[in-house]
Amino acid sequence: MSRVILNSKEYFFNEGQTILSVCAENDIYIPTLCHVKELAPYGSCFVCVVEIKNGRAGIVPSCSTACSDGMIVETDNERVKGIRKMALELLMSDHFGDCLAPCMVEGCPANINIQGFLALEGEGKYQEAAKLIRQKAPIPNILGRVCPAPCEKVCRRNRVDEPISIRIQKRYISDKEIEQGGPFLPAKASDTGKVVSIVGAGPAGMTASYFLALSGHRVKVYEAHPKHGGMTRYGIPYYRLPEDIIDKELDAIIAQLGVEILYNTKVGKDISFEELMESSDAVLLANGAQISSSMDIPGENSSLVVPAVKYLELVAKHTPREIGNETVVVGGGHTAMDAARTAVRMGVKTTILYRRSEEEMPGKDEVAEAIEEGVEFQYLSAPVKCEEVKNKLKVTCIKMELSQPDASGRRSPIPVKGSEYELQVDTMIMAIGQRVDSSFMPLDILGKRGIPEIDKSNMQTRNEKVFAAGDCVTGPDLVVTAVAAGRKAAFAIDNYLMKAVAFGEKKLFSSVTGELCELPEVMFATYEKKSRMIIPHISIEERKQGFNVIELPASDEQLKYEAERCLLCGCVEVNDCKLKEYSELYDVDTKMFQGESREYEKDSNDEVVLETDKCINCASCIRIAEANDNYKLLGLTGRGFSSRVKPPFNGEMKEVDCLACDEIVNNCPTAGIRKGNKKVEYS
Repeated sequence: MSRVILNSKEYFFNEGQTILSVCAENDIYIPTLCHVKELAPYGSCFVCVVEIKNGRAGIVPSCSTACSDGMIVETDNERVKGIRKMALELLMSDHFGDCLAPCMVEGCPANINIQGFLALEGEGKYQEAAKLIRQKAPIPNILGRVCPAPCEKVCRRNRVDEPISIRIQKRYISDKEIEQGGPFLPAKASDTGKVVSIVGAGPAGMTASYFLALSGHRVKVYEAHPKHGGMTRYGIPYYRLPEDIIDKELDAIIAQLGVEILYNTKVGKDISFEELMESSDAVLLANGAQISSSMDIPGENSSLVVPAVKYLELVAKHTPREIGNETVVVGGGHTAMDAARTAVRMGVKTTILYRRSEEEMPGKDEVAEAIEEGVEFQYLSAPVKCEEVKNKLKVTCIKMELSQPDASGRRSPIPVKGSEYELQVDTMIMAIGQRVDSSFMPLDILGKRGIPEIDKSNMQTRNEKVFAAGDCVTGPDLVVTAVAAGRKAAFAIDNYLMKAVAFGEKKLFSSVTGELCELPEVMFATYEKKSRMIIPHISIEERKQGFNVIELPASDEQLKYEAERCLLCGCVEVNDCKLKEYSELYDVDTKMFQGESREYEKDSNDEVVLETDKCINCASCIRIAEANDNYKLLGLTGRGFSSRVKPPFNGEMKEVDCLACDEIVNNCPTAGIRKGNKKVEYS
């Protein structure tokens, strides 16, 4: 027997053995896409390359290079990894397909597997669907009621008719799970003995506590309010999110995972930050942004000018503040909309002032419902002065006009000279934004804006023991964004505690076919148009008169119908695709090589689907067919870059004999050819 040196260690081989076969015998990992063990080497993908360091040294494909006595080989040095990465990037440049659905990757800040939970819901597997959501977000019912659904904006169904009603599906799945005795949370790991202190029991803090507790850490949450929920409780009215749902989802985290919460405990007042540091192995700041921003206009300190966040908090605590018979709300975000619609329910005539147009409103998705309930709107208008006059508030306003778009596309409001006018109201509610209370935080973790400065890859501050997530870092943002930040912080904290390095979550890898508006019409031509479900609501009169939840539960039939509108944009081979696996492993940039690439092209018969757009021309299918004496199944048509795997003479799959198709499907490294009835296993 002869000797070969692999990665500085000696191995023996038989005459004729390739480097790849010797490595396989000795559990030395080498990736390969085009190699089929039973067939002669093909050497097309160049992913299995290694470097020979002596003799005729250089980079060679390991699948087709025979070992020679005394050969010295390195299988995973930086040069080898770089060439493998380049080979994969070249393959990805000619690959047309989505690994994961765009709603998950581009649309959802928390990267919830939407395609997965819709599929499970369609099969009536509600507990499994809820479990899948909780892999990324522990509060599906809360999100299912308040999330503005950015995922729906990138839903491919937009190109057929209307986007899927994704948000309400989370609520439905969670409601079904609750009917069955849930929420059912996973079992937590064994106690690590590590203690993590979290400031704030809002969506970021409670999400982090969920994932940290699951990892076996002891979690203590310090909450200034008498109840948990943060802005989901004290900033979102009960007609959108009832308090019993908040209690049910967050109490489950406390009861099932052993999270401890100290209520009515304000850090910096009831306990010092230094005490937290001394009693903890790590600290997470998740205290949100709950201080109302100033308008910087004369008279805004009047007692008749009310911060929106304070007004909503008092209503949530069932101790509402009296705001008179008529009020004006300043702002255009969701907080402004919530404050205005709450005031209407308290019997107050309400007008919203917004300095831009409706199109620019962050909360424009609520405008139609607000108008139905009686809220009036004055766009392109802003207050410039307030004066108390005989227990009334005189608000001087000015008309605005929008500038030309700047580099970001944003149009700034500009006052129109001489357009001032006055409003006489009882109160004015400020809802122009919120800021962070960082008064208790050490200066060494704060940035120029006076808020925690973090490494975005792992949510860690300059003090390695302190992390920060949610609105206290970003300013007011979506609940789902805070959930995503809380999960990412928990992941990094767990690594910091157990591995001494705060590795952050790895970014999801996904090949992307392109922007929604750029996709070819042929991708959507075969789908039947189906109307989006209409979410039932209580009557407008009921909405005006109280805080009953305005969205009624939809029927099982409606939700099943809606779930089945999903186009299943994510690849069914996502869990088995070697191209995706290796691209993720080697941190491939799918956009590294630009230019002409494959187009959407699919063909099928009763057994298999040929997805030429996802094929990498490894020819394993052709070689396997020929090895089974089926020469009329598949071949390469065209030459060079335009070469494609197809039935002979540009035929169709329905014309060919599928002998050996099972073996071909099992060896295809992508979704180039797959079983027609294959479903993704979601877990």
